[in-house]
Amino acid sequence: MTAAFRPAVLPDDKRLFSYPIIIGLAVCAVGVFLVNVIMIVLPLIILAVFPGLPVLFHLVYHIFVKIEILSDKIIVTDHVSDSVVKIKSHQEIAFSEIRYIYYLGKEINLLSNLRSRLKKFKIPAEEMNYTKGHLIDHYGIPEDVYEKFEESSQKTLTDFTATGVLMKLDEIYRKYNVTAETKGSIKKALKNDSNFNFEYLKTALSHHVVSAADLEDLGDEFATIDADILTPFLLTKVNLAKYLKVAKQRNGAHLTARTDNGLVLSSENGTNKVYLMRFHDLSRADLHRFIGTVNSRRPGISYLVTKKEHKHLFGNRIG
Repeated sequence: MTAAFRPAVLPDDKRLFSYPIIIGLAVCAVGVFLVNVIMIVLPLIILAVFPGLPVLFHLVYHIFVKIEILSDKIIVTDHVSDSVVKIKSHQEIAFSEIRYIYYLGKEINLLSNLRSRLKKFKIPAEEMNYTKGHLIDHYGIPEDVYEKFEESSQKTLTDFTATGVLMKLDEIYRKYNVTAETKGSIKKALKNDSNFNFEYLKTALSHHVVSAADLEDLGDEFATIDADILTPFLLTKVNLAKYLKVAKQRNGAHLTARTDNGLVLSSENGTNKVYLMRFHDLSRADLHRFIGTVNSRRPGISYLVTKKEHKHLFGNRIG
């Protein structure tokens, strides 16, 4: 069995492409009728920017990115990739090797947390091997310090890892008119990592009638930080130096979102991984077909994703 997937050129919702063009051409037609140069030229300039530029970028992705499913393995050809993920243009992994599937943001979050715990040991941001033996041998990190990180069920929150939680909290604040007193106590707890967890937030927000769905979404954001399974994340292709530099910029969260949404197919020990950095540029139908095919060919894969992410990957099907 062979199947090939490429990023879609047009969005799933064709109205995002067709409506601007129809409106723009209609304005141009009126401009021609009225002999109004501005009405003729301005819509064309706007259309060149949107949807013109997005379509152009996706056309480039469509030409230079391909995901192939062969009888025994997956091959990814990606000549575009991501500036902070140091992967080769050709990647492959056998179905028999795939043990975990997760979003790259989870790997980045965990490694950022680990680095924050080990800040005083001055591990270079370019480091890509965070296994216990390597860090102990190369940076003199005490074994008990590393083991404390391994044993903690709720990893340290940092400015990088708490972004999703804070965005969901802001939404809840606005939606339910959360009092300044409650906001203040939550902000104080955030500064004390040991107290800032999902159970604490549920208690803090209990005086407000927050819906079960919003609480579930908030819990999901914590699930992206929490990871009892460490092994697949510890060998990475992410250049954290570049990533953290971008994340500190004013629009850092927006700029790193595409990287975070890369999909990773990993072996059990993380020594072999495939990074699908253009996965979400596939059409929705191809995205579901790809995941469904992988899931059927390799039963028993652990999807280290939130409920919302799982639903997005599988649609209405159960993975």
